[in-house]
Amino acid sequence: MSSTFPSERVHDHDDVREDAVGPLTSVLRHPALMAVCLVLGLLLGVGAALVMPRTYGAEARVAVVPADTSAYTIAGYPVGARELAADYSRWIRNEVAAGSWKVGDGATVAASPIPESAVIRIEAQAGSAEEATRAATQAADTLMTKVGEARKGHDPQSAYAAFTSIAPKVAAARAAASEAETEYSRAVGGEKSAASVKSARARWQKAQTELAELQLKQEAAGELYRRQYVDTQGNSTLEVISPAASTGDGLRSALLRYGLLGLGAGGLLGLLLSVMRDRRRPRSKVEPSA
Repeated sequence: MSSTFPSERVHDHDDVREDAVGPLTSVLRHPALMAVCLVLGLLLGVGAALVMPRTYGAEARVAVVPADTSAYTIAGYPVGARELAADYSRWIRNEVAAGSWKVGDGATVAASPIPESAVIRIEAQAGSAEEATRAATQAADTLMTKVGEARKGHDPQSAYAAFTSIAPKVAAARAAASEAETEYSRAVGGEKSAASVKSARARWQKAQTELAELQLKQEAAGELYRRQYVDTQGNSTLEVISPAASTGDGLRSALLRYGLLGLGAGGLLGLLLSVMRDRRRPRSKVEPSA
């Protein structure tokens, strides 16, 4: 029966503790291996960025501006203009994604409002600088055309003119209805014939109907004028403040992105190899004493 002396048990415990090292310690034990993996990952990332097809970008900027001086009389117009820029940005993204707006084959277009402003940034990407610039220009032009078409029905001055032109007719119809009512009352109180009373009542009803129709038209014209007068969209137009221009081919961002990915992958590989190398090291054995 073999026996193990206390000194041998302590020595064996030290060997096990020495072998069970952490990942960081493994990396520190093999710096050359880690350096090789990092360099290799960086080179692979840079190589991937260089061989991948380049994407060229272009940007145009369009601003929501007042169509005339009456826009400045609208309460909260600056806030409304910023919200309108955000709505137009979503409109561009949705229409381009749905294929309703043509921006060129292979081109992608995105739009977003610049924070705390009424400026819309239209960004396009394509296989060449010319295609990207053309796509951004087409998106900006299409937006301005659509907004211009929507503004054709916005004419508060015409609505106000219609309202004022109906006012005299309403006054005359009101007077006629009042006169017809008086004649009807006299016919009823004067003990006139049934035919005269019926005729007077018919004239009164007709006058009331004409008055109601004119009042309805006047109210509709007034509501249209009030709505158009305070409408931010109707009182705004678009203006190109920065025509579409190329922003580069994106090589620098691709090198940075893939280079960092390569470094990360190389670091993970170096860590894994370092740990595996330490675990494969043979443990020291203690020969038991006889």
